[in-house]
Parts: sequence; structure tokens; C-alpha cells
Amino acid sequence: MGNLFNRTRMQTKTCFLIAALLCSGLSLCATPVLRGDTVPADSLMAIPDSLLRVSALPLDTVLDVDTLKDQDAMVVGFDEDEMLLRMIAQQSDDIRRRDSLQRDSLLNELYTQERKLEDELKHVRDSILNLRADELAQAAFRDSIARLQREQDSVAKQLAQEKHLGQIAVTKSLIKDTEEDLADMRRNRQNIYSPWRKDALVQLQMAQSYISKNWYQGGNEFNLNILSVLKGNINYSKDNLIWENLGEWRTGFANTPGDTLRLFNTNDDLFRIYSKVGYQIVKNLYLSASADFRTSIWDTWKANTNNLKTTFGTPIRFNIDLGLDYKPVKDLSIVVAPASYKMVYAMVTDSTVTVTDYGIPAGKNILNDVGSSLRVKYKYTPLREIVLETEFYINYTYLKHTLEVDWQTTCNFVINRFLTTRITLHPRYDSSYKPNGATKAKIQFKEMLSIGFSHTFR
Repeated sequence: MGNLFNRTRMQTKTCFLIAALLCSGLSLCATPVLRGDTVPADSLMAIPDSLLRVSALPLDTVLDVDTLKDQDAMVVGFDEDEMLLRMIAQQSDDIRRRDSLQRDSLLNELYTQERKLEDELKHVRDSILNLRADELAQAAFRDSIARLQREQDSVAKQLAQEKHLGQIAVTKSLIKDTEEDLADMRRNRQNIYSPWRKDALVQLQMAQSYISKNWYQGGNEFNLNILSVLKGNINYSKDNLIWENLGEWRTGFANTPGDTLRLFNTNDDLFRIYSKVGYQIVKNLYLSASADFRTSIWDTWKANTNNLKTTFGTPIRFNIDLGLDYKPVKDLSIVVAPASYKMVYAMVTDSTVTVTDYGIPAGKNILNDVGSSLRVKYKYTPLREIVLETEFYINYTYLKHTLEVDWQTTCNFVINRFLTTRITLHPRYDSSYKPNGATKAKIQFKEMLSIGFSHTFR
């Protein structure tokens, strides 16, 4: 029974194997046929020439595509397996080529990112090096400061031991100057928020000269001058409004070798108050109104006489100017006043005073006139140690046609914060002033050079 079952199973397997071989042979012998009109033109161009078969020729004859085009033969079939293998190979090649391009693009992008990161890393390293260099420079600077401080302390100790008090005083004065500069900077920073500016100048100076009696050019044997100056400014500036105020008192005495009646006489005497208000109408241009009051304090005598040149309240000069104030740069003011009032008043009119010397008509004690004026004020500081101030004034009267020109220039040479050399040049011309019965007015001139104490308060 078992042997029968085994034989039956072997026969069945043999039948299945024979059937499979027959099916395989039929499939290998069969040639798939496609109609030429059902194949797209681009597919025909992609089919290899060896696979094309035509109906006009024997089936075993193979022609290329160009021959087929020339003979207008109709393609009736091709080897589908070969075509699929070729197409799969072409697609594989396209995939490999596309993968290669993508890989190259990705590599280029990675290289670009790598270079960018390297540049950023270099920038960071350079920044670190710069910071390190700055730290080293700052450390070197601190070391230099410390070394200078040690040297300064050593020099100060040595000077103290050798009792060089003068040099120590100079060193301390320089330190004080530095502290004063720092205080000025702090004040300037505070002044930014305040419309007011205030300062005052105090000077006490002297000048001396000696000329022997046999000096070939002649001159006074001994000359001594003493000058004191007190000057203050209070200014206001906010928005379009400015208000400038000046107060000044100058007193100077000099010995008079040529005067037999007195040893000393006044050579500089002025009490002055000046105020100006301006309102800005355009850039650097202001509508302006100003008042200037001047008088003398001390008695000034004419040489070898008891006649007075000036005394307290004689003369009093008062000017009011209305016009325009032009300020093109800092510390420069040009005031043009087409309307100007001028008054000259003499409080003392006795026989010791000649009022005509002041331009006042004989028999009167006051002069009133209207005219025009020009006033230019400028302060120039080329160096911290040099301060130059100049004021130029012209007044012309319409009725009496008199001309008054006054130009005063003062230059201060700062030696230290308490010592200054001062030079003053003061030419003047007044067509109404004809002293000692002169028929025409002449230019007047005064010059003074002095050295002494000077200090500015702010």
C-alpha cells in the first residue's frame, strides 16, 4: 500500500514538471507583437536597432532606425524583455547620475558651511586676541601710571629733603591747575542744564622801570605802576533769548616824576556797567538793545596844576543802542545800531573842571545827542595760557556830526593759576575833545604792561 502511494506521488510530480517545461517553452518561443501605431514616437527612438522587426522584410532581418525611416517601413514588434532591460539600465544610470549630482551639491554646501564656520572661528579668535591686546595695553598703561606716581613721590620726597620749597610749590601749582581743569569740566557739564553763566576776574598787578639820568633817549628816572581789576559777567541764554551783563572796575596809579605837586596820579580809572538783551529772529542774528554806563571814581589831576581831568561822577557817559546783533562764531558779537542815544554828564562844574574837554557845550553840564553806532566784541583763546579780548566802538551823531572811536585790546599771558602778565593797548579818538584850546582833535593812546596776581572765579 505504501509503495503504491509513493508511485502515485512520483507520477504526479512528473506530470507537473512536464507541464511546467511545456509552459516555459511556449513562453520562450513566443515573440510579443506590438503595432507600430500603438508605440509612442519617443519610445521607438529609445528601442535599440537590433530589436526592431518589420513586416516588409523577413523576420530575421534587422535594420537600423534610419533605414526604417527611409523605407517608411512599419514597425510591428520588438523584443520586450531586451527593451525592458535596456530601459532599466538607462534608469539606473540616470539614478546614479542624479545621486552623484545631489551628492556633489551636498558636499559643496557642506564645504561652504565649513568655510563660513572657519571664518567665524577666525573672527572670534581675532576678537579674543584684540581683547587680550587691549588688556595688555591697559595693564601697561596702569603700570606706567603707577611708575610715574612712584617717581613723582620719590622726587617730592627728595625735594622735601633738600628743602627745595620753590620747586615743590611749582609742582603743587601744576597739580592745582589740573584740579582746576577738572572742576571746569564738571562745571561745563552742569552748565549744560542751566541757562546761566557766571564768572569773575580779580587782578592785582604792578610794573616798574628805571632809566638813568644820562640815558641817551632821556625819560623818567623811576616809574612805578599799580593796577587793580575787578570784572564779572552774568549771562543768560535759553531758547531764542540772550541777556549779557558786565560789571568792571579798574583802578591804576603811577608815580609822576615830572609833576612837582604830587608823587602819584591816577592813570586808569573806570567804573562800568554794560547790559545787552537780544532776541533771535534767524540763525546767528538777534534783535538787540543795549545800555552802557561809565564813570570815574578817583580824582585825576593835570600835571603841575590843581585842575581836574576827572573826578567822581564827572564825566558820566551813557549810551543806549537799538539794532541788530550778529554772532557768526562763538565769542564774537557785531552790533549795528542805527538808533543810538548818547549822553555825557558832568556832576562837578566848578573852575577846577573844564566841561568842554568832554564835548559838553560851555556853560552846560549835559550833552544829549542821537546818532548811530557799531560795536564789535571778540574773545580769542588760541592757547590755554593766552586770552585775548578786544572791543571796538564807533559812534556818530546826526545833529552835531561828531565822531567817537574807541578801541581797547587786552591780552593776558597766564603763567600759572595765580600769576599773569597783562598788556593793554587803548587808542581813542573823539572829534569833540580839543584840550588846552587846540583847534582840532587828535588821536589819544594809552598802553600798559604789568605782571602780578590774577585769578578767575566761576
